[in-house]
Amino acid sequence: MESKVSPVQNYSARGKEKEVSNGVNAIILAGGKNTRMQGEDKAFLEIEGKPIIAGVINKLKPLVSELIVVTNSPEKYAHFKVSLASDEFPDKGPLVGIYSGLKASRSKYNFVVACDMPFINPCLIKFMLDERDDYDILIPRVSEKFHTLFGVYSKICIPVMEEMLKKDELRLRSIFPKLNARFLSRQELEKIDPGLLSLVNINTPEELRGIQEGKLCQR
Repeated sequence: MESKVSPVQNYSARGKEKEVSNGVNAIILAGGKNTRMQGEDKAFLEIEGKPIIAGVINKLKPLVSELIVVTNSPEKYAHFKVSLASDEFPDKGPLVGIYSGLKASRSKYNFVVACDMPFINPCLIKFMLDERDDYDILIPRVSEKFHTLFGVYSKICIPVMEEMLKKDELRLRSIFPKLNARFLSRQELEKIDPGLLSLVNINTPEELRGIQEGKLCQR
């Protein structure tokens, strides 16, 4: 796929339009069980003395009209100036998290990101939002892996997600054939985020220690 990347410096934060249909919101998924992190809440793991969630919020805030955190522990986020939503169905994974966030959002387009991604690149997010066109989904696909928790999702996805949930089909990729999806290549992404650090997430104590010690795995 041929890249449409313009010079990074030409990308600026979108204005916060009054018309809901023209705005873009962000959905932060923070409802996981954190089993591989031995139950410790990944959103509040600290890197350089700050919780990951604080960095994610600070990077997203200038780019969107509203921030929505999907969590089953809303009390933990009371001091952040964000909107809160809970999973409509418990223990159903990220498909339900995105579905719940989309239902809570008033904007057609929403940038979805997981709470454990400390190195998201605002310039890459701006590029992806500008590339959304009329797509229902726009996410990275690198080395045959879909990075479903870092991308643009339209509210048009909601009925398709509902259909999958009724069938107990919880794989996010199961919705792709039913929607207008675009997958960004490594080459497109690396023009803005060399090393693809935006796609790094933290799942285990070992990964956290590696990052804290400066041993960062590129994608």
